[in-house]
Amino acid sequence: MTAQDRTARIGIVGSGFRARTMLRVLHALPDRFEVSGVATRNAADRAELAASGLPAAGLPGRPGRVYASVAELLAGGRPDVVLLTLPAGAAQPVIRELAAAGVPVLTETPAAGTVAELAALQHLVDDGACVHVAEQYHLEPLVGAQLAVAASGRLGRVTDAHVAVAHDYHGLDVLRRALGVTFEDAVITARRDARRVLPSPSRAGDPEDLALVDTVHATAWLDFGDRLGTYEFDDVQYRSWVRSPALLVRGERGELRDDVVRHVGGDGLPRRSTLERVAAGGAGSHEGLFLRGYTLDGEWLYRNPFRPARLPDDELSIAHIVMAMADHVLHGAPAPCSVAEAAQDQYLQLEVRRAAASGERVRTRQQPWAAGRVCGRAEDHRV
Repeated sequence: MTAQDRTARIGIVGSGFRARTMLRVLHALPDRFEVSGVATRNAADRAELAASGLPAAGLPGRPGRVYASVAELLAGGRPDVVLLTLPAGAAQPVIRELAAAGVPVLTETPAAGTVAELAALQHLVDDGACVHVAEQYHLEPLVGAQLAVAASGRLGRVTDAHVAVAHDYHGLDVLRRALGVTFEDAVITARRDARRVLPSPSRAGDPEDLALVDTVHATAWLDFGDRLGTYEFDDVQYRSWVRSPALLVRGERGELRDDVVRHVGGDGLPRRSTLERVAAGGAGSHEGLFLRGYTLDGEWLYRNPFRPARLPDDELSIAHIVMAMADHVLHGAPAPCSVAEAAQDQYLQLEVRRAAASGERVRTRQQPWAAGRVCGRAEDHRV
């Protein structure tokens, strides 16, 4: 059984860009989700949301509402899951409030700001709170297909990965998954270099002019002993016309470089394959405008379960993480990104920044969340 057997009642705390993105995704999938309400302390945002109809549940006779507090949302909206879209510091007391009320939480990244806060959050989970983290970059269609190749055995045992797809803990999460790393210790070397580059489009649209802007190019090397990871990202890379995402994974029998896979087959002969994006809505297509998925040599590595909804790749990944959380809460399906995994990603990025600031090698140490629990149950944190 999945959450689509009945719509999952989703509450949202927050009213910023991330909250509105979540609302847009949920409204595109009315057969999967019902927005039970939005809570925000900002009176102007409450009025705007109510006037726009954004919190509407999408179900006849059951409109969502805008609330001034979390307590009002819980009483009036009765959500199955609350999506928390607040910054890390502001989120911690709200997580504790929701945990005390016994309400499952999917909180925004990063899970917390400091190592002490991360450990305290894991302690809350160990005490029985159901808290997960909305880390979804590994669920983007192309990245998901690339990670499937890395885990498939085609490349043999993976030894190296170079990831330049997202910033900080997001990129390091993809790096961990590409290498098959969980909580292993690493020796980190890093640097942050000032650069000048053409501006990128913003959330509001194209740049007003093409005057060069300041940016920082970050690079880090994480040596796990038998595996080496390289993290790279440029501050203006998102939406950039001149800085592109890249992912390279190498194993003993082959490599993945972006959408090209080279490996040696069981017959001892070389193979070269390409990840193929399969989408509807192109020339001559009357199916609608949506992604079907990615294939490799005719095998589906990623299939879009939300078709025919018109969602871009980043919003598909949001739909995946929310659906995983709903299935976990309602039907006991495998958990989405745990606090322990997200805590490790944030810890690694803090150590990367420390290494870059000091110019010295930094050695990580196993943290308390490595042996933690997921939603009050001891679980294997394999990724």
